[in-house]
Amino acid sequence: MKKIKEFIKNYQTELGLFFVILFMCAFSLQNLTTKPAIWYDEGINIELARNFSEFGKLDLIVAPLEFSGRGANIGSTGYTTTVPLSLFFKIFGFGFIEARIYMLLWMIAFIICLFYFVKKRFGNANALLATLLVATFASFYGNGRSVMGEIPGFTLILLSFIYYFDKKNIFVSGIFLGLSVISKPSVFIFFIPAFVILFLFEKRDIVKKIIKLGLGSFISFIVWIVIYANTALSSSTWIQLKDHFSNPYKEEGLNSFINARNNFFLFFSSPTLVYFSLFVIVIFLSIYFNREYYKKNKSLFLICGFYGIFSFFYFLKGLGYFRYLIGSQVLIFILFVPSAKIFTQKFFKENNAKLIIVCCFSFLILFQSLYLFTKAKLFYSDSPKKTFDYIQKNYNNPSIGLINVPAVSALVSPEKKFQTLSTYGMRNLGKNPLDLPENVLPEVLVIDPFFKLDDNQTKILENKYVQDKIIDGDFIVFFLQ
Repeated sequence: MKKIKEFIKNYQTELGLFFVILFMCAFSLQNLTTKPAIWYDEGINIELARNFSEFGKLDLIVAPLEFSGRGANIGSTGYTTTVPLSLFFKIFGFGFIEARIYMLLWMIAFIICLFYFVKKRFGNANALLATLLVATFASFYGNGRSVMGEIPGFTLILLSFIYYFDKKNIFVSGIFLGLSVISKPSVFIFFIPAFVILFLFEKRDIVKKIIKLGLGSFISFIVWIVIYANTALSSSTWIQLKDHFSNPYKEEGLNSFINARNNFFLFFSSPTLVYFSLFVIVIFLSIYFNREYYKKNKSLFLICGFYGIFSFFYFLKGLGYFRYLIGSQVLIFILFVPSAKIFTQKFFKENNAKLIIVCCFSFLILFQSLYLFTKAKLFYSDSPKKTFDYIQKNYNNPSIGLINVPAVSALVSPEKKFQTLSTYGMRNLGKNPLDLPENVLPEVLVIDPFFKLDDNQTKILENKYVQDKIIDGDFIVFFLQ
């Protein structure tokens, strides 16, 4: 008994981390593949991983065993998420459950890296509080469970931070930085200029640091070139990438100025932005009140601040998707925990300050937990799997045409699918199954009910197909007459 008490005393924060991870797993496993639902971009990433697992090609299939040839420009999630998932499929089999378990492992890795980094910078108690804030934050599950690059990318950023701030190895830090950018370029690319500006502020060995960081980062790019050896260096690939990241919504007639204006006014209506703005105010006031605190952590404040500014402007020019801010939100949590203590100690005596801090963080964690369980908009649906199961049950191994439904397509056999996709930054991938010659029209069609067909496609659909079933309003199944 004495040894147990001693163990608990010596490892109480590590035990706290264990229970945080246990909570994450228990909460996630309840609705692993349905909340949030398997969605459009996630379906693309799952199919990319499946195809790499089965055929060694990180690309989508657009006709039976025929690849699009546009793999380098498909989706916004990099090989750092999809290639390890393909290995996971190789070992454990393919399916939505396997894909989401894989992402749960990334979430656990993220929490461990977060705990380790904050512990090294600010101590055990702050590390545990930071992990509790993240683990009760609804967006962590909305972003983390989906097969996307945000959580893998931020895990790699934390490793980059650990090697830069703790282990003082800029080259290895650069490797993890590059891998992070590959994971989700639209979210993490801003860490590159943030690091460079940090080097300028540090005023020591600027060129040497940039070279080391750049060489490390370049390794991840070399891997990308190897994976897409046939197209990676072509001018058309880079033109498409440039167009996508400069304005992926150009074909919709949207522009960055209009988006920025609309998103700016979200500050007056979005509880999320108000919530994190209050944290930012506390962080700035703590720096103002305690210059030693700022000097001791100057490099971290600078890189977080510059990254936050860059990512916020990218958010403004987009369509107001909060997932682009997940990196900034986590950084705010990391800095808020120690800053709140500095801020409180300015106005209250030590004992009173400790009590207020305990009450403050207890309230925040309780508030976020209640919101997570009752109000969080983690959209529930099992319609992709339900649609696939319906076809399997009611048709005898049919050929299947898939029109803008990647969440269903990911499950369909590569030998039986005809697929077309059309979304922001990726127009007309594959041939529309309704444009195929009459003798090869697929036996079953699955269509996104909001996808616009042209007049000829509508005519063929009406003359050749019969509507069978609408699955939860998300997908429409037709069969060939």
